[in-house]
Amino acid sequence: MQYIGYVLLIVHGLLLLWSTGGFLEMILPKVPWKPFTNPEFPTWVLIIHWSSVLFASVSFLYGYFFQWSKTPEIMTVAYGLMVLVCIIETFGYMTSKTKYMAMSAEFLAYTAILLLLFKSKYFIDYFNQ
Repeated sequence: MQYIGYVLLIVHGLLLLWSTGGFLEMILPKVPWKPFTNPEFPTWVLIIHWSSVLFASVSFLYGYFFQWSKTPEIMTVAYGLMVLVCIIETFGYMTSKTKYMAMSAEFLAYTAILLLLFKSKYFIDYFNQ
């Protein structure tokens, strides 16, 4: 289970980089990479999108490195925010044919991570030290 913790650290580290890049794409006239911000989304949605991803990534990284006992609860809030943003994006702005499959996969990932954080003996012990 410890290795799953490392995988989650890597995933949330990548989410931190992704959200930072997303904010940079919003404020800079040009970035040195192929933009990954969806041009179909209005600015107000992007601000909420990148903020929720930033919040989730920083919360998990902080919680894991400092063994913060409230990490599972704060991740429930963080993923809940990301779910709301995903619903807005999927039903309001996305035009991809696979948008519902992508939304389902995202929800499944959040559910799996939260189940691990709340039900796995390793994570329960880890965050309650």
